[in-house]
Amino acid sequence: MPSGCADHGFLSLVWSGAVGELEDGPAKTRAGILMATAAPARYCGRCGAPLAPGATYCGRCGTPAPQRAYTYAPPPPYPTPPQYKLAPAMIAGGLVLILIVTAVVVGAFAAAQFAAGTHVPCTVNCSPKFVTPLPEEASFRSTAYKFQVNYSSDWTVRDHDAYGVTLGTKLGSVVVTGSNGGRPEKVLESAVSNLPSTKWQDVSLVTSLKGAHLGDQDGVGAIYSASLVGSTQTATKVRFAVIAASRGGVTVVVFAVDPADAKNSPNGIPEGQAFDYLCTEFIWG
Repeated sequence: MPSGCADHGFLSLVWSGAVGELEDGPAKTRAGILMATAAPARYCGRCGAPLAPGATYCGRCGTPAPQRAYTYAPPPPYPTPPQYKLAPAMIAGGLVLILIVTAVVVGAFAAAQFAAGTHVPCTVNCSPKFVTPLPEEASFRSTAYKFQVNYSSDWTVRDHDAYGVTLGTKLGSVVVTGSNGGRPEKVLESAVSNLPSTKWQDVSLVTSLKGAHLGDQDGVGAIYSASLVGSTQTATKVRFAVIAASRGGVTVVVFAVDPADAKNSPNGIPEGQAFDYLCTEFIWG
């Protein structure tokens, strides 16, 4: 065989194979696409029943199938409701808001307490606390300093003037006196040191009164023990309390004395509750 014919035969096979692959390739690809693509679903235009592939009439109602079948898109999936989550910033903001509200409430309470007065509750070595109000009360008003003293109606007025009053209690006595200026500490010390030694003997400090006050004004106070010599020259063991406070340039001193009863009475003063009531109900001018 001539070389040209041999080459022609070999090339014919190669070209025919190449052409066959080129011709078969697209056909196979098209067949694969057709096989992979499902035929669209067809439905009856009258009753909506699905039609079998190639059916010419509806198997349910007998209506001839149109040449162009109705196709319906599948319903969209039901949306999943979103899940709401609080961001960390929102949680932190809520906590900060709670702290701010708490601080405002506490601050308002503290301001109300300050506006109501400067009296601070006592916790240690306190004067007796009056719990139940007295059934009746009387009052004295100083014409010089305008303060008012409220006391039990069972007590009697022994003496009074423009500056103060002396009251007789069931067991002892109470003296309330006002003066101009002076520091409460100095006035208290002066009231004790000026007691006549012929009548007030063996005077000694028992304890300081924390939380001492007159009305809503804080002051200073102390409890003392002494031997009080009476008109018959008989000495009686007593306990007395001295409380002093100042406001508006006026200093008031309360001096209350009772027979000593250290075993059965707070601070050894039997009428300490009534004395504390007088100090609590005191009204400044």
